[in-house]
Amino acid sequence: MPPIDKNDSEVSYRRGYERGAKEVFHAVARFLDPATREILRTWVEEDVHGWRYEGLLDYPSLWRLSLLSQAPSEGN
Repeated sequence: MPPIDKNDSEVSYRRGYERGAKEVFHAVARFLDPATREILRTWVEEDVHGWRYEGLLDYPSLWRLSLLSQAPSEGN
């Protein structure tokens, strides 16, 4: 049976990043106030998960490119 995901280094990195983010969230969630816990949960479940699946596409994620274009240049 063929694997469901591509299995290159980028996809592997993203899969590990998502798994690590989930584990850290579960480890610290009980120590956070409810508002912070909800923000962090949303970040892990929506942003990190979406970022991981963007890696399966054959083009770069646009949010990463837009962040690079908005970054101030080091010469200023």
